[in-house]
Amino acid sequence: MFNYANSARADTFRPALPFAFLSVAVMVVVAGCASVSKQASFSSIQEEVGQRIDYTVVWNSSADAEKRVAQSIRELLGKPLSADAAVQIALLNNRRLQAVYEELGIGQAAVIDAGLASNPKLHGNATFGHSDGHGNEGGGEYALEVGMDFLSILHARMRASVAEAEFEVAKLRVTGAVMDLAAQTRLAYYRAQAAEQMLEMMRQIAEATDAGYEFTRRIFEAGNIVELDLLLQQSLSRNTQMAVASAELAVAESREELNAMMGLWGKDVSWRISSRLPEVPIEAEEFENLEKIAIEKSIDLALARQKIIAIGMQFGIAKATALVPSLDLGVEFERAASDWATGPLTGFEIPIFDRNQGKIALAKSELRQRQQEFHALGIEIRAAVRAARHRLTSARQTALFYQNEILPLRRKIVEQVQLQYNAMQVGTPRLLLAKQQEIEAGQGYIQSLYSYHVARVELEQILAGRLLEQVSATKFASVLINANSLSGGSSEAAQENEHGGH
Repeated sequence: MFNYANSARADTFRPALPFAFLSVAVMVVVAGCASVSKQASFSSIQEEVGQRIDYTVVWNSSADAEKRVAQSIRELLGKPLSADAAVQIALLNNRRLQAVYEELGIGQAAVIDAGLASNPKLHGNATFGHSDGHGNEGGGEYALEVGMDFLSILHARMRASVAEAEFEVAKLRVTGAVMDLAAQTRLAYYRAQAAEQMLEMMRQIAEATDAGYEFTRRIFEAGNIVELDLLLQQSLSRNTQMAVASAELAVAESREELNAMMGLWGKDVSWRISSRLPEVPIEAEEFENLEKIAIEKSIDLALARQKIIAIGMQFGIAKATALVPSLDLGVEFERAASDWATGPLTGFEIPIFDRNQGKIALAKSELRQRQQEFHALGIEIRAAVRAARHRLTSARQTALFYQNEILPLRRKIVEQVQLQYNAMQVGTPRLLLAKQQEIEAGQGYIQSLYSYHVARVELEQILAGRLLEQVSATKFASVLINANSLSGGSSEAAQENEHGGH
């Protein structure tokens, strides 16, 4: 309602029906959009995560929530860290994940903004008094116009529906981010365990090679071996010490990677961990209906489907606004001399040139593109789950083969070569070659254990509904030690002098 204080005839000034109607409509639109709640959306994410991977997620949006999280983390760190505990700490404490949760707030704001009608517009003009040529001054003229795009009210619900569809995309992205962090943290935990196990093995080897070098040095001083044998044994001892240093670095790096994922610093980084990877189960896992489960659970497919829905809605808006892009309704107040006049005001855009041809064509192309991507993704998920099953089966068989065949065989070979060495039937190079091969077998076993757990995490992640980026074997390179460097080139010497004596 407008009130003009200087009006000579205020009783002729009445609120206009169109303007009152527009005001009420705007309030209705705003009230309808205010019902979106990011906290309610996060509750649905908590439930979804609990059903898929059975972990607790918390949005640390208050001081009380952060205190409860800190208490939970202290309890988990108060005992040896397990893989499940590491994942739970990461989901509670990782700041980047907490930042991802803010996408819900961003999506909520987009829904609210999309559901708002355009603001009313007020225009005014005035012509001041002027002389009529006989010395008489005119009273001047005044005009006020208020109006708004009426179609923006009708289209607000459509735009809000698009924003709500995109908000569902944001919720799925958040759920996917939670699952990604859980899987990556578990992999980091296994890398830390593998590094610890490698370090333990290399320290044992270093102790044995140091003792062997001392024994060889005493024999050399007694004049029973040539200097070359002593130098080869010394080279193995020194290279093993370097390997221990490299393994210690790998342990430190893997622990810091896990610390970063768990969001730990200060005194909290002194957690303890089992130094051995879990062994491969004797009984093979039974897998049924893998493709069906992966497709039904897939968050990636749900994301692609929701994007199709959002683009389809955008296509509908582009078509709906093609013929009549806008329709302005309002009321005009005009004062001429001492009288006020009131009347309706209308206006609309004539779609002669721009009929949303570009928007419609863009929406069509994007819709077809998303549909093709959706079908391609379904095929890729089926292939990924089959490949993950093959990798898990192969890794299990390899680890068991190392455990049951290769390691016992290499130990027996070293024992036999040692007996022949003591009997002066083979030389030092042949003994060092046997030890080198035993070290390689130990490294291969740890690598196979790690590969098995990586493959298991990948398969479980796909079955829980999320594709996991294939982990490259090079990520494990810092944990492994190049066993060829430990012998100082003794393998070539052994091939040339395999049957040589002392």
